[in-house]
Amino acid sequence: MCYNIRVNVHLKPLGKFLLIDLLGSIAWFPVWWYTIGLKRQAIKAVKSLQYRYQAYGFRIWIRNFFVPMYGQYDIGGRAISILMRFVVLVGRSIALVVEALVLMLGVALWASAPALFLLFALTNLSKGLFMDQIKFLLG
Repeated sequence: MCYNIRVNVHLKPLGKFLLIDLLGSIAWFPVWWYTIGLKRQAIKAVKSLQYRYQAYGFRIWIRNFFVPMYGQYDIGGRAISILMRFVVLVGRSIALVVEALVLMLGVALWASAPALFLLFALTNLSKGLFMDQIKFLLG
């Protein structure tokens, strides 16, 4: 008799968990994914890009663009230092643009992931091994 009393006491919280918490979480998932989650991913991407911009030191390279390297104040030294700084700035700019594109691709993948997973799951259910197993069981 004690067993039945204990089971009945735990059925109500279990039912509440299954009906309210679990179903509520499933219903809230797409809303969270496309609002709060997408915003967080975009903020992380922007902060990462800002960090890379500072790490590349564009301000320092531009500020010292016409300052000769290694104290070479002759025309050849100035020309080589300007050329080298130009090449470095172009290379770092290309790297920053590539990193920005990769980060944007990451945010786009984040946004499209649930739809792609749903599409793959439905394709698997309709054309994959699952239907072959169902046909085998039914007939």
